[in-house]
Amino acid sequence: MTILGVAGASGGVGTSTLSVALGVVAARRGLASCAVDGDFAGGGLQVTAGVEHLPGHRWGHLNEVEGRVDGARLLERLPAAGDGCPVLSAGRMSHVLDALVPERIPEPVVRDVLAGLDDACDLVVVDWGRSAPAPGAVGLLVVALSARGLADAEAWLGTHGSDNLAGIIARAPKVDDRLAVATGERLGLPLLGVLEDDRSVRAAERRGTAPGSVRRGPLRRLAERLVTVAATTEPSRHTARAGRGRALR
Repeated sequence: MTILGVAGASGGVGTSTLSVALGVVAARRGLASCAVDGDFAGGGLQVTAGVEHLPGHRWGHLNEVEGRVDGARLLERLPAAGDGCPVLSAGRMSHVLDALVPERIPEPVVRDVLAGLDDACDLVVVDWGRSAPAPGAVGLLVVALSARGLADAEAWLGTHGSDNLAGIIARAPKVDDRLAVATGERLGLPLLGVLEDDRSVRAAERRGTAPGSVRRGPLRRLAERLVTVAATTEPSRHTARAGRGRALR
């Protein structure tokens, strides 16, 4: 129903963390959600989600798919993070991080898989890394609040444009509303929120749990707001899985 693409103007601004948190929060609300890795050159979204050791399909299992996939069947074959958010990641299942080898996925396969997941989900969140969100997705650009971050954002927009972007997420150690608003105005894009440092993310990483699983904290609050905006106003067309909580109202 909605594909939300998260991109970073710079490296290391937290696109993977935010993407997983959005999927986890949506699942907790009772929405059918999925977090998808769109950065095939990275170590795998599964590591951020804490599911790299779990069995299930990765992108490598799908690189010879032809035509639109059955999204509902695919969801059943994916490892799940947090409160039941399936994760489609690059890399391979492994207990050893060195074995998480990225694989090249043909663009038509990516398009057909996302279309199938969109059919089956209320919200599909794609971590595009520093690439541009695919056409048809609602894009969020994460921008570091620094001189270099602004320069990176202007370069990113000069390369990819802003047609698919709903706005920016400002990334900073602490909230600086004036600077965040000024950055959005400089880039000509709405400010949708601030992603600040959150101790719960490091704690989740140590425990091997997904970001956004903790019920409080800056990341959780931001993810809650963004899911509310991204979710359609019409009732969910998909049945919530058991244990996922109430549907979004």
